[in-house]
Amino acid sequence: MSQGTGIDRRKVLGLGVGLAGASVLPMPAFASTEMDMLVAYYGALTNTAPVAVGMEKGFYETPNVKVGEVVSTIGGGTAIRNMIGGGLDYGIVGTSAAVTAIREGIEVKIVHGVIRTMEDLFWVSRSDSGINSIQDLEGKKIGFTKPKSISETMVLWMLKKHDMIGKAEPVSLGGLGAGLAALDSGGVDAALILEPIWSKLKHKYQVAFTLKEFPPMMQMVGVATQQMIDEQPDVLRDLVTGWSKSADFTYSDPDAAAMLMSKRFGENTLSPDVAVSAVNNMANINYWSRGEIDVEGLELFLDTMRQQGEWEGEANWASMIDESFLPEGMRH
Repeated sequence: MSQGTGIDRRKVLGLGVGLAGASVLPMPAFASTEMDMLVAYYGALTNTAPVAVGMEKGFYETPNVKVGEVVSTIGGGTAIRNMIGGGLDYGIVGTSAAVTAIREGIEVKIVHGVIRTMEDLFWVSRSDSGINSIQDLEGKKIGFTKPKSISETMVLWMLKKHDMIGKAEPVSLGGLGAGLAALDSGGVDAALILEPIWSKLKHKYQVAFTLKEFPPMMQMVGVATQQMIDEQPDVLRDLVTGWSKSADFTYSDPDAAAMLMSKRFGENTLSPDVAVSAVNNMANINYWSRGEIDVEGLELFLDTMRQQGEWEGEANWASMIDESFLPEGMRH
């Protein structure tokens, strides 16, 4: 990772994640809380990259709080464990990680929305294949990452929706790189891709199918510990506002936002041309939530967890969500 990311590799590995804590500095009025925050996939994918915009624009530095570092983590259950284990009180994580942690008794709540659709997942085929739709994959192989993953669930949903169960073969391939390698070698006929990888490699592939026909599913959220909710409400409110301002700026000027992301992550990690392409593509699908929490979208995402065997029964969203830190216009 480039030095521009501000990511401490030890923190990414969970070996030394720490909270800077509330600093008591000699200031005329009062001291702001200095802290780090956890953001899944930060610096690796563009899904949470608006945080980089907020860091560059100063949206995460207010009279109440100053964010020092953005601590990256992989997705899944490790995200909340890294957050709590590292003494961090706020983070942006996958919905599955958030709701699983709450079910297990970890005292965190969803305080704002982050990503409102699954359209960032799509499948590509070789440019000379003639495969331009899910129907074109009849009798062929479709790659996904691993069993019980969201990518497998989405493939199965697409096949079911188009009456193609048994007519195409889903194949587990591991990571994105392995999937694209299998596509290149002819091992599969369509493979999963995400931004910014698509914007780097779009000259090699064509879109086989997307998920735009599905209703919005809220796949990432902002969470906070109950302790922060109770003891630092002004700090938390500013962090939630920081995300909202970051998303607003990204939508209002995607090219400028992309340049800030490239600057923050380093051009070797995210080049300006790739960043501009990726951010505009994601803005065009209304990818990011400005903070509003779509409960129906959460419930639809929970359906994917049910299909994967990761959730049973209903969810008590009222006990899992605290909307009080959102602007009044965003609350239900």
